[in-house]
Amino acid sequence: MYKQIFDNDFITIGLDEDARTMVIDWKTNCGNILENQHTEEQDFIRKFVNEARPRKLLVNMSPCVYHIKPDTDPWYENSLFSMYADLPPNRIALIIPRNLFAHAFFDAARARENLDPNTRMQYFDDLKKAKHWLINAEPLSTQV
Repeated sequence: MYKQIFDNDFITIGLDEDARTMVIDWKTNCGNILENQHTEEQDFIRKFVNEARPRKLLVNMSPCVYHIKPDTDPWYENSLFSMYADLPPNRIALIIPRNLFAHAFFDAARARENLDPNTRMQYFDDLKKAKHWLINAEPLSTQV
């Protein structure tokens, strides 16, 4: 059963308790997703994820953008996965803004190096594909 647990001008957070999946939908006015303007939303996300402890996390950032500015750190120092990497879910599907395809390839390589070995993160450009991956992904082996 899906229920919405939070909503503000930038994000909606819902929880599907049956699937043990939390869904975070960023809204069109989220702007530049990797700037520090969304610290409050990140705090809400952390709070709800840590309370609900979902096994899976679906994050739709497709309405957002990421503008690389000459006066900021290099783009590769701002990673998408860092926003979610230390949270408890062991399956994380990120639907990324269309202008971040090149960034996502680099980001995915860094995520593999920095994530907990029991966490799998995948990037998508399509919500249906992300949901399919979350639902059909094989469970991680517990053997060492």
